[in-house]
Amino acid sequence: MHPDIVVPTAIEAVIRNYDSTELSFTALDVQQAIGTARSSLQNPSEAENLGAWVETLAFSLTDGRDYAGASPWGTFFCPMGSGTDEDGQVRYFPDIAGADARVITHWSNRAKTISHPVLKARYADLVWDMCTVIYGTRRDPEMARLAIDAYLASVAKLNELHDRFTTILRALDLASLIRDRERVELARAALLQLHREAMDRREGLWWFAFDRLIADKNVGVTEEERQKLIADLEELVIYFGDTSTPKSFNPHALQDAAKRLVRHYTRLDRSSDVKRLHEAVARAFEHFAGLGNAMLASAVLQTAVNAYRDAGLSEESKRARIQMQEKIGQARENIGTIESEIRILREDMEEFLKAIAAGDLGSTFVRIAANFLPKRHLLEEAVQKSMEHTPLMALMPHMIIAGDHVAAKVGSVPDDPLGRLVEQTRMDLGFSGIWLQGALQQTIDTHEATPEHFVSWANRLGLFDDLTFLLEGVRAWFASDLIKAVHVLVPQVEKGLRNITAQLGKPVTKSHPSIAGVSVTINMGDILYSKELAELLGPDLTLYFLALYADPRGMNLRNCVAHGQLESVTSSLVQLIIHTLLVFGVWKELAERQR
Repeated sequence: MHPDIVVPTAIEAVIRNYDSTELSFTALDVQQAIGTARSSLQNPSEAENLGAWVETLAFSLTDGRDYAGASPWGTFFCPMGSGTDEDGQVRYFPDIAGADARVITHWSNRAKTISHPVLKARYADLVWDMCTVIYGTRRDPEMARLAIDAYLASVAKLNELHDRFTTILRALDLASLIRDRERVELARAALLQLHREAMDRREGLWWFAFDRLIADKNVGVTEEERQKLIADLEELVIYFGDTSTPKSFNPHALQDAAKRLVRHYTRLDRSSDVKRLHEAVARAFEHFAGLGNAMLASAVLQTAVNAYRDAGLSEESKRARIQMQEKIGQARENIGTIESEIRILREDMEEFLKAIAAGDLGSTFVRIAANFLPKRHLLEEAVQKSMEHTPLMALMPHMIIAGDHVAAKVGSVPDDPLGRLVEQTRMDLGFSGIWLQGALQQTIDTHEATPEHFVSWANRLGLFDDLTFLLEGVRAWFASDLIKAVHVLVPQVEKGLRNITAQLGKPVTKSHPSIAGVSVTINMGDILYSKELAELLGPDLTLYFLALYADPRGMNLRNCVAHGQLESVTSSLVQLIIHTLLVFGVWKELAERQR
């Protein structure tokens, strides 16, 4: 038999205290107070444990607009977070698992008997929102009406403008769901009144009403109200774009207002207004670029370049791009160097080299190829661990600058997992350089390896018809002519990868992009970004070639050589190319091992 719900005295006191207070508070404040009271309980009964959990659940569930992704239960209220246990089961915090009809009945009674509108709104909305998934009953419109009225009444008791906006928006959404025209009118009027306050403050949140009302035909927005919203944002574009008033000048706020107006004017096919707003953004960001140093300018001028282009001002866009290139060049001169020392014990290196070079030359080549091939699953784990060890860096996007341009952008770990993975691979390839150098030199010393040995191994699986260029490149490496080695060998690596594609039974040509009936050979990007070929190569080989040769977030060797953008050549860089030749000799075995 299920126990009744008995709310412990300490938690009941918390609820009653908030019900009678005149002070401002939110659901989060109640949740924290209940949590404190719950932790102080001593030897509670089963019924009291249930009561404590029910009240904790009521205020621990969060607003669905703050949850990453859709609600796991298809509801407005969501858990604060989730995790996966050892069995692979997803667990939510808090979870509604275990809640039943008693919980809904308890919340319903609270909604009907409690006085404070913040509490009443929470309980009533929980019943409306969760009754179907918890109890399987149909939603009661009376609970929605209770929640709407309480939400609107609670606005005057909330201090923060953000809390007041979200409260009114929930009331408006509920009124729209139950098609209660009178309450829709009340909620819309309250939202527009709060919008006026946000406009007067000029400090943000002015977008809430615009975003909710401008295109909604179901909440009774009048044409006068709609035009006023548009006029308000036009006013903000002027206000935030006034370069003569530093206190109010804010290019990012201007851009936020302009983007919303652009979407609206685009729907109305008002192209002249769209271009006008793009130009306003461009000029604001160009002015902003002139207020700081070269690093700031190089970061923000891309926005001006794009906005001028979208405004149809191609010459202005080109001018801003030239300016950006100059600023990027200046910024590079001011970038400091961050160095860290990595100590390797002599005995560790000697033991490693002894193991690598043991046996015959072929076995040594196999060990070097396999040992220095990045393992994708380990690198993915390292990227995810960065969220724990260096959370700020893991969440901060950044740019990679090359010469006079931004070569790549790397997003946060959640937003750009592949970018972070490629970047992590690039760093790992760099860290392994001293070990690879020792392994290659030990191989040459122990086995008296020659360029011909390396080239023969690279062609072990018949990837090359003519070994002339391979030999010239490897001989240049032996002679320490690193520049020649790079420029001769990198195109051969691309040729080898293309021939692997042929051996996999896939086409190595594609239609010419502009000349009908003509074909061109595929390049590294075509191969490595092909899902089908990536599956055949396996995750490790695909990531290796991508990070070393073809992705701007990695070393991007192929493209740097092809476009004359290689800025320096080091022995470590050439050794990575030599390693690729050893990988060619066993690529089939490496690919099969990953499948």
